[in-house]
Amino acid sequence: MSSRHHYYLKTIISLLIIAAAAAGLAASFKKDKAVYIQIQESSRPALIPPSPATLALSTPFNNNLKIQETNFPDRICNIKDYGAASGGKTLNTKAITEAVYDCARQGGGKVEVPTGLWLTGSIHLMSNIDLDVAKGATLLFSTDPTDYLPVVFSRFEGIEYYNYSPPIYAQDVQNVALTGQGQINGQGEKYWWAMSSDGAIAQLYSMGEKNVPVDQRVFGVPKNGLRPAFVEFVNCDRILVNGVTLINGPMWTIHPLYSHNVIVKNVNIQTEKGPSTDGVDIDSSKNVLVADSTFTTGDDAISIKSGRDNDGRRVDKPTENVVLKNNFVNNAHGAIAIGSEMSADVRNVLAKNFTIDQAQYGFRVKSNIQRSGTAENIWIEDMNIDSVSQAVIQFNTDYEKGNIKYTLQPPTFQNIHIENVACKNTGAALNFIGITGEDSISNIDLKNVTVTKSRDGLQMNDAQNITLDNVSLAPKYGPTYDIDNSSDITLTNSNCSLSANNFICLSVTGAASKNIQLTGDDFENKIKTIQIGPEVSEDEVKMN
Repeated sequence: MSSRHHYYLKTIISLLIIAAAAAGLAASFKKDKAVYIQIQESSRPALIPPSPATLALSTPFNNNLKIQETNFPDRICNIKDYGAASGGKTLNTKAITEAVYDCARQGGGKVEVPTGLWLTGSIHLMSNIDLDVAKGATLLFSTDPTDYLPVVFSRFEGIEYYNYSPPIYAQDVQNVALTGQGQINGQGEKYWWAMSSDGAIAQLYSMGEKNVPVDQRVFGVPKNGLRPAFVEFVNCDRILVNGVTLINGPMWTIHPLYSHNVIVKNVNIQTEKGPSTDGVDIDSSKNVLVADSTFTTGDDAISIKSGRDNDGRRVDKPTENVVLKNNFVNNAHGAIAIGSEMSADVRNVLAKNFTIDQAQYGFRVKSNIQRSGTAENIWIEDMNIDSVSQAVIQFNTDYEKGNIKYTLQPPTFQNIHIENVACKNTGAALNFIGITGEDSISNIDLKNVTVTKSRDGLQMNDAQNITLDNVSLAPKYGPTYDIDNSSDITLTNSNCSLSANNFICLSVTGAASKNIQLTGDDFENKIKTIQIGPEVSEDEVKMN
């Protein structure tokens, strides 16, 4: 018996055994709905080629953040040689799977998708495989959900579970890539986006809170399924995604989960109309670069996460050492977001040289009082924004608090530096939404931030130790700076813009407001437009 046939026989036997065991996992899974968990064969060949180079990136947190790069043997396995047929009518899952397996068996190399339209179900990558979609080629993913079974291990919005396989999926592999100048079309609008999943989401949230064993959190049936990610790497090391165009995935587009040494560059992501179709979601992963890419997304362009609520704390894997640079955001909900799933912490993030055409938010950190987690050591610089509808910069500890009420464990946003940000037009300029009685937002400094036109200025509630240096705001409605229940706030060399609808430069309210330091000629010239609430001692607002 050939090694290939031996592999298939072992896999079939394993799947039959687990299928029988999975039948009783949930009452909603009827006998005529075969749902089973994939048993992962070891997919690592004996020899993993060493990294030919280590990419060194200078950051404010690590003098040299080192990311090991991929390295593939000089071997090409063309899917046509394994029986794949172009034209978009023939399902090529079996042929592509055989190409991946055979190439890996030989030691790895490039699995080539040549020019043409290639219909397929889920593709599972293996160690030492570079899935290369050539210029003029389109991988077109099936709209039949059964083409994404058996279910696989993943995480949905920060909670572990088993569900439909992502269209492109890799688990426990090393040295893996998705490359080329071609297009990958998930056809999310044809099936996935219409999936009704509110009840299933609530069920999964409850399972995570109640510590239901993960192997009992099995979804992936039409009445109880959840949309999977588009391209997902789970517990993988040395990952490259380069050059491809990704269109209309089921949900999050590129999702490295529990992975290390990840490089995403030169990609074009187009998911503008889809729900929760983020561009790149970096989830409990380390040593990650996202560069030189373009985003037109239905949700956040780039989001950084580390697990949700109790389940995120149980897993306890932070996201660390992330560099985002030279990216263009054509349209998105948030251009850069941290959270809201951040229960295991996010730290050491550098984002620089972003051009943003349209978004709802420029840079945003979002969480809530039950989520816990710390976002720290964040450095944002050189953002050029044309228009955002909600806020240029927002720190929000009250995000989606009312969904499901669990144990209260406040998050912390701290040690954040933002520099050289310009925005032409926005709704609100700067938002700080803290938690009363908690040091949830602290040690943040903004330098050289200019907002040419906005509805509102700075709105700050329950924040501590904040510095604004050379901040220029021009809100239509005032105050320009509205500070409530915040302490140790320094405004230096910043403007005090007034208008026909805004007669107030600075408003300070709340009994917790203390030590407000003002430095600069503009504050002195407009001292009459500074208002201090009766509950705040005038000694707490100081002109230096």
